[in-house]
Formats: sequence, structure tokens, C-alpha cells
Amino acid sequence: MRLLVAFILFFPIALTANEYQQELITVSGNVSEADTGLPIIGASILQQGTTKGVMTDFDGNYSIDVPQDAVLVFSYIGFAKQTVNVDSRTEIDVFMVVEASELDEVVVVGYGTQTKESVVGSISQVTGADLMQSGGVSTVGQALTGRLPGVTTVSSTGRPGDESPQIFIRGQSSWNGGGQPLILVDGIERSMNDIDSGDIESLSVLKDASATAVFGVKGANGVILITTKRGKEGKAQLSLTASSAIKTLSRIPEKYDSYNSLMVANEAIERTVPVREEAWRNYTPVDIIEKYRNPANDLERSIYPDVDWVDVMQKDFATDYRLNFSVAGGTKSVKYFGALSYQHVGDIFDAGSFNNGRDYTPNFNYDRFNYRSNIDFDITPTTRLSVNLSGYYGLQNSNQADPQLLYSSIYSLAPNLYTPIYEDGTYGRAITENFELSNPAVILTAKGFTKNHRVQVNSDFVLDQKLDFLLKGLSFTGRLSYDNNFRGGGGVVEENPGGMDNVVYKIYDQDGSAQLVSPVGTNQFDFVLNPWERNGLTIQDWETSRRLFYQLSFNYNRTFAEKHNTTILMLMNREEYAIGSMFPRYREDWVARATYNYDGRYFIDVNGAYNGSEKYGPGYKFELFPSVALGWMVSNEPFMESATWLDKFKIRGSYGVVGDDSAGERWAYLSQWSSGGSAFMNNVSPYGTRSPYTFRMESIIGNPNLQWETSEKANIGFELSVLKNSLSLEVDLFKEDRHDIIVPADSRSVPSFFGFQPADFNIGETTVEGIEISLDYKKQLTQNWDVWSNFAFTKARDEIIYKEDPLLKQSYQKEEGFAIGQPRVNIRGDMLQSWDDVYGATPQENSQETRRPGYYDEIDYNGDGVVNSDDAVPFGYTVRPQNTYNLTLGTGYKNFSFMVQFYGVNNATKNFTDRTFMLETPLFFEYKSDYWSVDNPDGEEVLPAWLGTGGGTDPYRNWYDASFVRLKNIELAYTFKTGKGSSYKVYVSGNDLAYWSDLPDDRQDNTGSTASEYRGDYPTFKRYNIGLNINF
Repeated sequence: MRLLVAFILFFPIALTANEYQQELITVSGNVSEADTGLPIIGASILQQGTTKGVMTDFDGNYSIDVPQDAVLVFSYIGFAKQTVNVDSRTEIDVFMVVEASELDEVVVVGYGTQTKESVVGSISQVTGADLMQSGGVSTVGQALTGRLPGVTTVSSTGRPGDESPQIFIRGQSSWNGGGQPLILVDGIERSMNDIDSGDIESLSVLKDASATAVFGVKGANGVILITTKRGKEGKAQLSLTASSAIKTLSRIPEKYDSYNSLMVANEAIERTVPVREEAWRNYTPVDIIEKYRNPANDLERSIYPDVDWVDVMQKDFATDYRLNFSVAGGTKSVKYFGALSYQHVGDIFDAGSFNNGRDYTPNFNYDRFNYRSNIDFDITPTTRLSVNLSGYYGLQNSNQADPQLLYSSIYSLAPNLYTPIYEDGTYGRAITENFELSNPAVILTAKGFTKNHRVQVNSDFVLDQKLDFLLKGLSFTGRLSYDNNFRGGGGVVEENPGGMDNVVYKIYDQDGSAQLVSPVGTNQFDFVLNPWERNGLTIQDWETSRRLFYQLSFNYNRTFAEKHNTTILMLMNREEYAIGSMFPRYREDWVARATYNYDGRYFIDVNGAYNGSEKYGPGYKFELFPSVALGWMVSNEPFMESATWLDKFKIRGSYGVVGDDSAGERWAYLSQWSSGGSAFMNNVSPYGTRSPYTFRMESIIGNPNLQWETSEKANIGFELSVLKNSLSLEVDLFKEDRHDIIVPADSRSVPSFFGFQPADFNIGETTVEGIEISLDYKKQLTQNWDVWSNFAFTKARDEIIYKEDPLLKQSYQKEEGFAIGQPRVNIRGDMLQSWDDVYGATPQENSQETRRPGYYDEIDYNGDGVVNSDDAVPFGYTVRPQNTYNLTLGTGYKNFSFMVQFYGVNNATKNFTDRTFMLETPLFFEYKSDYWSVDNPDGEEVLPAWLGTGGGTDPYRNWYDASFVRLKNIELAYTFKTGKGSSYKVYVSGNDLAYWSDLPDDRQDNTGSTASEYRGDYPTFKRYNIGLNINF
């Protein structure tokens, strides 16, 4: 017994003595954030199994004396705990990863923030750091593509300064206003595409009614909330990001060269001659065609050109640059974030390769300078004043002429028309002058250019006051914002002497003779180049806009008995907006929201907005838009405690009403009158004496009952996380019923004898329904190696319920029952292989005499014995894809990180009208090469007739399946981290590097400001990017 007591008393002492007999070493290092490289102040370092520990200092450094075989535990609130074996090392740096718990993670919602655990609405959020991993794209809209479920983007142009895509949140539910969401930057309605991505802290997308109803009449199409970065207490942290991207053409339609296109043109002429003998005039003998392929000398090369217009007019690549410098930090009383950035978006067209004889070189470059200053002053422990100043200066270059004539070099010009510019400085021109065949080299280099100046100045003043002395948990916020946007123009203006271009054209005939064409000289002298005029900056007052916004709100947030959390928001704001000389537009909102959370298990969110707009008449100026959402955190129930594998299971649902007032004209509720003109007094002559009395007329019939469109939205979803949050699943089912949609006057169905254009009317109805799925996986395989992935799928299908279609119109030609913007074409039958097939086919109403083998039969859908437009039926889908897919894979090993993102869509259709044989020119494209002929009876394409002869040909000719899969983003990075809190990240990345689709070009739509269904638009790009980020 004595031995046992002695053992118990002296064994701990022996252990301690043994420990101190071990050799101690000093271990030091730095603890910093893995994502940013910023030092973590006050992190705990504890020797495992003991109470011995230290904390990091202001620079994140530490030092501790431990045995050589000790184990150190690093921890800090909000970050995942790390355990590290010392293994006799004397220097150990640790990079801590954020541990996003439900209780700590903050989600930005309408007019505030909530913990992710308590969110019962459908909200998706992405960080600014994620947006930066987008391969060097120039706008936030491009970076957002594929990032979040429920968000669909549709791009149409790659023009510098205009690359912003259309954005649809859960489809489109109205034919008015384009279906674009409300975008708020730091709480104010602003454009997001002129913000530098490096200034963004987070971006939230609000999708269901419970999330958007607080925005009332502006929330029907969804809401995007962008929060910019702010300072934190601590040492000043400097950050410098520099990147450079090389961009090359993604996909454009490939043309035949001169030889092959002329041979195909001859074949088309031979097929056309039986019905149009005059087509022979365009037939080219084979020996002449051979000269285009093998010219004997320079003269023949000029007479018989073979121009690769893309190669001549464009560079092999263009370059973009981006530089962002920021500083953040603060004390207990002042916290600050400031940033300056510059972005250059380069032009792919190569004006510099032409000697235009002028002292200017036009381009389509876009340069932008951004600034931002966010400062928080803690005037007292309960009072904070925030001052935000931001803006940008952008300079977008363009040319004076129609830019579509420049894009025609890609889409519309045959290779044999003329040489762009000759060695003597004269320009080529087609023998027959035609606007559509304008020389793109002249359009690019000799028509002047414009400099479009954009200036934006934003200012926010926000006062936050805690009112705990009145009621614990109560606070007040007041905001005043004033934004100004200025537009200006300048550049070089070229004269058009005598209505002609200010150049000399050289035209070669087939016999080799050259003709010079130029404007007539002054006083019968020879023509000389007219001087061009440089215009300085002129402010375009009609595009200058201003927005005054102020907001007052009371917030109450309190937890009772540690289980009952209640929040209440009461808010009002007013806005005054004007552009140019318009009468200011006014808007007023009153908002209320109440939430209740019991013990992290049961949640309720009730909110609403009472909106006022001067756009509608008495009785319709104000409307209430309410919503309610419920949530149940099943995994927090006591009966789920035994399910240790289950980390989270939440069920949530919402229902509410939101509005949209973007449709219709201002003051359309009032009838409007105009005056002008008078009657003729002489009945004999139609041009006799006029009456002295001026006509007075009702030019617009007002509708006093006009009001906003209203959407009822319902959403049910669940969130599931298992296996220590390594696997997460989120599913949402949604439905929207929109009614009172305005049918514009020019779309109303009224008989012609009405004699007047009717009023706009709230009569339309649509519905949208769909599903969102998001699946995430993350795993820390070893101490130095982690992997993660995300898969997201969205399906959104819209349908028109009612749009006042004519009652007697065939159901398949009504818009009701089909998607908004549903294409309609005749149904393609079999290929007509012989004249027997032609004679046996249903006749065409127009140009039946021109039908021939090699055309498609068309189905007489209505059975009236003739094929015409009455047989057109719904075809394919709209240009907005119904289904979107996103797969992102990533891994990190020590200081290396790798990410790759694939993005795809399907159930989408695009109209792409090519210009084969345009204006009797031998223009032909590679993607049309599999055309029917006697030698190729299985060909699926139709060789068009020469001279534009009709006959039906192929009803599907210009319609394409717009489904695609693209390698959206890829990034490989290496981060160097020092022991003093500094980090250096080097990365290479790419955007849209691979593209799999049946589309002839890489443009999803024709909605750009200079786009056309057949002339195309500025091409889109692949980007290869290299960058450096330094934090110190």
C-alpha cells in the first residue's frame, strides 16, 4: 500500500523532471491568413498536452520554447485549428484557413446583414477574391458568369468598354424592360461594370420574394448587392495587384478563299440560270479563277486579290492591363480603405498597319482609372460616421463611321473584291459602289475617330448611432448619397467632300485597267486630301445624370434568454434622379422587416415595402409588396444529436409579392395632345392654300388605371451538410407568377378601324418555374493538401399565359403558351433529291417557280395546300438558355493552388443570318460546305441561289442550337509567404480557352449596341493572363 501511495505521489514529479531533462528549442515563426497573407494578431500557440502557450504579436510573429518532439496547436476565432509537429524545427510559419461556421459567416441581405444560419431566403454569395479568379476579364458581369446558381449571363460583344453581358436571375418573366436585375453598390443603385473587381468584398444575389420584397417595385427581376472593402483595426496593409492578358479571337465564321468561293459561286450560278438567265453575267471562267490562286505578277495580284480580311484588319492578339493598389488598416477610432486602379482594354483591329497619310491612328481601346476611399470614424463608442468617395474616369475610343461596316470584314466581305490599300496609298473599292461593300480599311483609318469620356463621382455619408440608452439593441442609421455621371465627346472629324470619302480609290477592271476615283478638287484643280479637324472635349449635357438619395432607418436586434433572437427594421428612403434636361424623377420607399429565431432551430422572416412612384396616376402611386419566409434547422433538434455524421439540415420556404415599374412611358396615365399642320383650302389642287387654323390632336391616349407589374414568387429549399461539412447540398424549387404586365400600345390587338393607337394596358400574364442545385465538396487530405469542387445546375422555364393575342389567330402562332421571345419558323421536310420531289412537294406561295432539287421541302402545317408564313410554328428555344451548368474543381498543395471551371448551357437557340453571295459577291463560309449536290446527295446544307432567288430553300438555315460548353476559367498560382506578414502571389490564368458549340461564332446574342443578326459585332476573345499580387 505504501509503495502504491509513493508511486502516486512521485510519478507526476518524475514525468516533469523527465520533460525538463529533454532539450528545449526555441520555435519561432509567423501566423497569417491563407487567403490574403495578412498577419493574424492574437492567435494562440499552445504546446499540446500542457498549458504552455503564447500569442502572436502585432505583426503575427511568435516565439516559444518547447521540446524537439513537441506538438503545437494553432488557433484563432473564425479559423480552422491546426496541429503541427515540431520535429526539431526552429522556424514554423502557419497559414490559417477561414472556418466558415454558420454562426460566424455573414450574408449581405437587403438593407443589412444576417448570419448564414438565420437566412431563410434564397440568397447566393461570392467573394471578391473569387471574382478575381476570372482570367483577366474586364467587367464584373463577365467574372460573374457561372459563379452562382440561378444567375445566367448572355454575351454579345467583345468591344472594349461594352463587354458587359445581359444578366438574368431565374429566367425572364416580362417582355418589358429586358428582365435585368436591380444592382446596388454599397446600397445605392449603380452600374457594377465600372467597378474594379479588386475593390469588391462580396457580391450577393437575392432571388426569392423574401429576399427581394424589401426593394418592392424594383425587385421583381432579382437584386444584386455589391459590398466594397473597408478597413479593419490593425497595422496598415498595402496590396498591389498587376496583371496582363493576351487575348486572341475565340471563334468567328471561316470563309472560303477567292478560288474556292468563286468555284462555289459558279456552281450556284449554274443552278440559277434556268430561272434567271441574267445570272450568267456573274459567271467567272475557270482560267480567270486560277489567277486568284496563282497570280503571275504583282499586277495580277492587284487585279485578282485573295484577301484574308481577318488577317489584314486584325492583329494576331491584343493586350489588356490592370493595376490595383490599395491600403487598408485603422485604429480604434479611424478605419480606412483606399484604392487606386487602372485598366487598359486593348483593341484587336490593326489600324497601325496601314499608312493612312494622317497624323492620327484610330483604335477601339478603353482606358479606365478608378478611385475609392472608404473611411469609418468612430466619433464615440456608440457613434460611427462613414464617408465613402468613389468614381472613375473612362476613355472609350471609336470611329466616326458605322462600326458595323468594320465588322463586315469578318462577316460580310468576299475575299476577291479589292485590295484594302495599295502601295501608293490609294484604297481599293468594289467595281460597283455599294454602302454594304465599303472598304473596312477606310472605315478604320480614314473616317476620323471619337473619344468618349465617362466620368462618375459618387459620395456616401452614413451615420450609425447606437441607441442602447433608450432601448437595448436599438440603433439608427442615416445615409445621404449624391452621384454624378458626366459624358463628353471629342476626337477627329474628317470631311466628306462632295459627299464622298476623303480618300482616293483605285478600281481595277478585269482587263487590268485602273481607274482612280476621288472627290472633285476645288476650282477644277486636282483633288488633294482635305484637312481633318480635331475637336476638343465637349460635355454632352443630354447624357449627364445625377442621383440624390437619402435614407433613414431604425434597427432593433436583441436576444432574450439566450434563445429568442428578434430583429426589427424600419426604413424609409427617397430618390431624385434626372438625366440631361428631363424633369427629375422621384421615388419613395417605406420598408419594414421583422425576424425571429428560436434557439437556432425555428426561423421566421416577415418583410414588406410600401413604394411610391410618380410614374402612375392617382390611386396607383403607392403599393405594398409583402413577403414571409419560414425555416427549420432540423439538425439542431435534440432528437438529431445522435446523428454525428449530419452537420446541417435546414428546410426553408418563402412566398411574397414584388413589383416592376420599368415598363411603359413616363406619364402614360395622362392623355397627351400635340399640334401641327393645317388643312388645304383649295379642293382642286392638293397643294393649294392652307387653312390658318392649326390642327390640335390627341397624340397619345392615356390610361389612368396604369400601374406596375406584379410578381408572386414562391420558393422552397433545403440545405444539407454531412461528414464534418465536407459535402454540402443545396436545392431550391421556385415558381413565379407575374400579372398586370403592360402590353404596349403598338402590341395591342385592336381592329384597324379603331383608327388610333390604343393605350398601354396592364393585361399580360406569365409564369416561370425551375430548380437550382448546388453540390459542394471539400476535403483536407493532409496537412498540406486540400481539394474542393462545386457543381451547380439551374433550370428556369418561362411561359406566356396571356398577351392579348388576336382571338382568331391559330393557337400555334399565338404568343400565349410559349416562352417570351419564342422563335417561329416553317417546319423543314426532306431534302428534295429530284425534280419528281419538287413537283410532288406542297407548293410555295412565293417563288414556287424557282424551286429545285437541293432545297428542303416545307410542311404545310395548317393544311391549306400552300406553304407560307401561316405555317410557321414554334421552333427551338429562346436565346436565353433554360439550363445552365457549372463545374469548378480546385486543389491546394503547400503554396501551390490550382482551379479550373467549366460552364455550359443548353436549350437555347440563336439566329445567325450569314450573308452568303451577298450583293452578287462570291462570299461563302466553311460551315456551309456540306451542301447538297448530285455528287453529295447526303449533304445537309442548301447552296443558296444566285441573285437572291427565293423558293423556300431551308427554313432552318439561320437558326442554330446555341448550346455550348466552355473552359471558362483556369488558374495556377504560387504564394510566397514571409515571416513578417507579407505575401507574394504569382499566377497564370485563362478565360474562355476552349469552346465546344455548333454556333458559327462565339456570341450568344445580337443585343450589343452595335450588333446585327447578319453583320455580327465586335468579336469575343480567349484570354491568357499572368499576374502578381503583393501584400505587405
